[in-house]
Amino acid sequence: MQKMIAVDRLARPDEHILVPVERIREARIDQGLVANNVMPLEEDFLKGRLHGIATGEMQAMEAAGRTLFDFPDAPWEFQLDMARQVWDESRHAEIFAKLLEYVGSYIGEFPESEILWSCTQVDDPACRVAGINRGLEGLACDVFEQIIRMGQKMGDPIIERAVDYVLADEITHVRMGSKWMRKLTEGDPERLRRAQEFQDSVDDLFNARGARKAIDDVGTNSRTITIAREARLLAGFTEEEIDRLIAAARASAAY
Repeated sequence: MQKMIAVDRLARPDEHILVPVERIREARIDQGLVANNVMPLEEDFLKGRLHGIATGEMQAMEAAGRTLFDFPDAPWEFQLDMARQVWDESRHAEIFAKLLEYVGSYIGEFPESEILWSCTQVDDPACRVAGINRGLEGLACDVFEQIIRMGQKMGDPIIERAVDYVLADEITHVRMGSKWMRKLTEGDPERLRRAQEFQDSVDDLFNARGARKAIDDVGTNSRTITIAREARLLAGFTEEEIDRLIAAARASAAY
């Protein structure tokens, strides 16, 4: 089996549309919509957000499986953690598919972005877990905290509790990434630097156009994704790392 497979090799039903995120943003702008799906009055906001998470969970499952396959010489404990993550992500995909049904949507109603899969294309397990587990799963913590707040505001315990259940797993996945990024780079500061830089590139990608902000900058009622400080601390991020992420988000918004 080929390693480092391209995004167009992902198995999808014919009716699913898998496109680069820039094309999605351009299409939204052409329709007079905000590129990042944050307009307060958009009726499809919740459906679109849940759809993005559902397809993201599918790609996260695929990415963990590819990490397991791509690095057969990695430590056994690392492989075990990746196998566990495949199982976790498969459950998450099922949960969000059910949530889409709950809000009157389905997987395939909206385009699926390839942005998560593009972040897997690095041939080093330390970089892979830095970018996916710490970068992308860290973003998931931010997004899920936002959806939980929306569920609470709407008085919808199904959305609130289902997403909170998944958030507990995501915190574990980020913690695994923190552990393995450091274990795999012990005694090799240059490799650690490359892993951290790859994570920074993933974070920068998702901070584009001010997509994420500090909660102090927007408040709890905003639909902008805010950085989940408490969840990230539980997941193994340091206060310094979170402050750097907030500073980068503010810089992206200013840019």
